[in-house]
Parts: sequence; C-alpha cells; structure tokens
Amino acid sequence: MKKSLSLILIFYTVIATVTITIFNGTGDAGDSVLHFLFAKYAPAHQALFFDMWGKPVFVLLAFPFAHFGFTGIKIFNALTVLLTIALTFKTGEALHIKNPSVGALLIIFTPLYYILTFSGLTEPLFALFVAAGLFLAVKHKYQAAAILISFLPFVRSEGLVLMGVFGFYFFCIKQWKVLPFLLFGSVVYTFAGYFVHHDILWVITRIPYASLSSPYGSGGLLHFARQLFYVLGFPVYLLFIVGFLRLIIGAFRKKKRTEVDLLVLPGFIFFFVAHTLFWYFGIFNSMGLKRVLIGVMPLVAIIALFGFNLLTEGGFAGRNSIFRTILRNFIIGAVAIFPFTAGPAAVNWKEDMMLAKDQQVALATAKIVKARVAPGCRLVCGHPYICEAMDVDWFDKKRRVDLTRVNLAGRKPADIIIWENWFALTGWAIRKPELDSAAGLKCIFDTIDPDHGHEIHFSVYFEK
Repeated sequence: MKKSLSLILIFYTVIATVTITIFNGTGDAGDSVLHFLFAKYAPAHQALFFDMWGKPVFVLLAFPFAHFGFTGIKIFNALTVLLTIALTFKTGEALHIKNPSVGALLIIFTPLYYILTFSGLTEPLFALFVAAGLFLAVKHKYQAAAILISFLPFVRSEGLVLMGVFGFYFFCIKQWKVLPFLLFGSVVYTFAGYFVHHDILWVITRIPYASLSSPYGSGGLLHFARQLFYVLGFPVYLLFIVGFLRLIIGAFRKKKRTEVDLLVLPGFIFFFVAHTLFWYFGIFNSMGLKRVLIGVMPLVAIIALFGFNLLTEGGFAGRNSIFRTILRNFIIGAVAIFPFTAGPAAVNWKEDMMLAKDQQVALATAKIVKARVAPGCRLVCGHPYICEAMDVDWFDKKRRVDLTRVNLAGRKPADIIIWENWFALTGWAIRKPELDSAAGLKCIFDTIDPDHGHEIHFSVYFEK
C-alpha cells in the first residue's frame, strides 16, 4: 500500500510540474486573481489577514507562495491537492475500503478539480481541511479533528455547514467533551482580528455572504444535481451515483454506524443540499457556481470508491477473475482518459488552462499603458489582472482605486482610467459613453476583441 501511494504522489507531482510549466492560465479570471492578490499583498496590508472575503486561513498559508507570483500560488494549491490525495488514500485504508489507490486516482482525474488546482481559488485548501478532519476522526483523534475543522469557516464560509456535520458526528459517538473545540478557530480569530477591526463580533458581522438576498438571482432545485456531472466528468460521476445509492441503501440495513455513515455521506449531503437551497432561494450571495462542490471532493472520492468496488468486487462483476480484471482496468482507463476527450465536462486545454481572453487583452493593455506613462501613476480600474500585469498593489489607495463614480469625480490629473466591459459594468455600472462624454478625459487607447460571440472591450483614458 505504501508503494502504491508513493507512486501515485510521484505521478501527480510530475503532472502538476508539467502543467505549471506549460500552461499560464489562472483557472478563473476574477476571484482566482483576487484571492491571489489578497495573499500577495497581505504582508503590506495586515488587515488582509483578517478579511472574511479573502479567507483568513487561506491568506495566512498562501502568502509565502504568492510572494513568487501566480506560479507560486499554483504551487501552493498543487501541494494542497497532493496532501488531499494522500489523506484520502490513508482514510480509505483506515476505513478498510478496498482499492484506496483508486480513490486517490479519482481525485487526480476529476476534470474541474484539476483545472481549479492551478488557480488562486480557495476550494482546494477547503478540500484539504475536509480530508484532514475526516482522517483524524477516522483515526479517533477527535480533539485534533475538532480543532482543525473549527478553522474551516475561515477557509470558506460554508465550512459552517461541515462544522455542524462534525458536531453531529461527535454527538452520535458520545464525544461530548470534544464539541467545544469546534469553536476554537472562531475564538482564536475573534481575538486576533479584534486588534485590526476593533469589533469583538467581526467574525460574524464581516461575513460578506450574511444576506437573505443575492444580486446574482436564483435558480432551480436541480441546478447542482446537473452541475455535478460537469464537475466530475462522466466516469467519476457514474461511480459516485452507484456508490451513493449503495451507501444510502446500506445505511438503512446497518445497526452499527461508521464514519462513512456519520461523516462521509452526511457531509456531502448537507453540503450539497445547503448550496442547492442557497441558490434556489437566492440567499447568502450564492452565484450557483459548480466549483463549490470541489470543496467536498475527498468525500465524493470515497463515495465513488464504494461504487467502483461494487462494480468490480461485488456481485455485478460475478466470480470470473478475468472479467473482474478487465472491468477494473476499463473503468480506471475511462477515468484517466476522460479529461482528454472532447466532451463538455472534459478539460478544454486551451480555454481552461491558458489565460482567458480578457486577461490576454488586459496584458496587452497594460503594456500600452506602461509604455506611455510615468511610474507611480494611480490606476482607476476594476479588472484585477490589470494590476497583476502592471505589478501594482491592488490595495494601495495611492496606486489604485475602484472605477466608481465617486473616484471618477475626485480623480487626479495623473490618474489613468482603465475601463472594460465586465468588471466596470457589473461592479459599478460604469458605461463607456459616460467616460467618453466626461469633461477633461481623453481616450488614448481602445480595443475590441471577439470572444465566442461576445466582445472584450478595453479603453484607457488620461486627463487632457
């Protein structure tokens, strides 16, 4: 077993190294870059270590890597996935589930998980905390598990849901003394952040999602059920459905509950149902993003492993050892090959792994601006990749401010205004004609680039 795990980890290390070397994408053009900027500039702005949108634990752990640029944050997330693979394998082994190496492979070849690993997003770190908490619980290190999970809401806010699941688990196994330790992380951050926010309740009052409405609208109850297919890809999705049904049916037949029944299955169900309801009712600023499901990938992998074992080790495969071997190898091969196919749930290597079109245009725009202005000018913009391209501190108000009407009205003579047709529109409803007609402004650069039926539009304005 140790040899199998070592080979899998070496295999993944090679894949991650090649990916980081060849592909320059950020996994997402918005939040991914912003989370990276939070981590990068936290040492210069200590309040960023205690920002609930930026995710305090993510910023704390990622900032040494972000110092080395976006490649550094990719390395950080690749390391979190490496540890998640190892812990998922060890958890399957501790639970005496057959073929734990297959569970590890399911993580590696889940298309969206692979894509988002090489980003600045927080989902991979969340998945690591889930995997570590589950492993500690399975090894009966309950206090350590509770303390670790107590920090989950500071990795991603929906960690509160899994805190509740772990609390339910500790209650069921009569580990009542452990329950207070689920508040450990909140107590630590409450007092540490007080000296920044001067608010003893800041971990509650500054949650950006604490709203019973959402500007992003709402959707159907089956939204995430449909999106799960595009997260996992067909082979892993099929194994998951088989495993899920097996565990649900088995749960009604068992007299003694295990961690699979009390943590793995409820953990996924409550997390999935919570996000489904958030999106359906349009609350907590839910955007219905399928990427949130990556956060419980260790639970998904274990459930899917049960599906794999049912198909290859159970009655379905029969007693014919040759047929079992063929079926086993066929399924593993399908899992490994699927990300390279042309299906909608597979990896689009050009679009998913390279810089997005708007980032490419932002990069070109940044070169134009840098060539025409003096160093130290202040940017008035909303596109985060512009700042990364120009090596400008996103949080330094002397170097960059948001493209709002207040900031436009109070602009300085040396300011550079960079308008584009996404963040400027969705964030502050600033339209280009408004700038074109503004007194004292002159458009010195304008570019429109096609992108799959849409337009990427950037304009740069100086003071006349």
